[in-house]
Amino acid sequence: MRSWLFFLLLFMLGGCASQGPIVNAQHRSDADFTRYRSFAFFTPLGTDKADYASLRSQYLKKETRAALEARGFSYTTGNPGLLINFRSEVHERSAPSATLFGGFGRRRFGFGMGYEWRRDDINFYQEEELTVEVIDAKTREVLWEAKAIDRAWEDNRKELEPSVRIAVEKIFNQFPEPQKTNP
Repeated sequence: MRSWLFFLLLFMLGGCASQGPIVNAQHRSDADFTRYRSFAFFTPLGTDKADYASLRSQYLKKETRAALEARGFSYTTGNPGLLINFRSEVHERSAPSATLFGGFGRRRFGFGMGYEWRRDDINFYQEEELTVEVIDAKTREVLWEAKAIDRAWEDNRKELEPSVRIAVEKIFNQFPEPQKTNP
């Protein structure tokens, strides 16, 4: 009986844990990624605010390069097939505060849960949105775009490199795989 309660508690706590960003991706229906073999990064990147590369941009380039090279693309500085750009935005959000509570009855075994919402209690938080755009270098048209949206947790701000790694990994899990050709 105790093990059942333990697993119930773990299940409820697991639902509260951050699962990383939510990713939405879309691509042009006529995009043929088998035509492309190389990539470079757009200049200037949308994540750079001045005439230098921010830490966020450096981490994004490193992780994106690894993800694309693992998919058979090669990085080049001269005449690439694709250009990669990043944009990052922070949005202020609000949500009503809620309380989840539960308990056991005295006479019978049971577990009840309840939810309380009060209109005058509002939580304010920040949400980060990272956009990755894959652009045809010749036509300068976006072929594929993915947005990763996550709450701006304090840990993500302190540990920028691991949070960028997780976001880029989730983003490129949705990237269309080009067909491998045999040499």
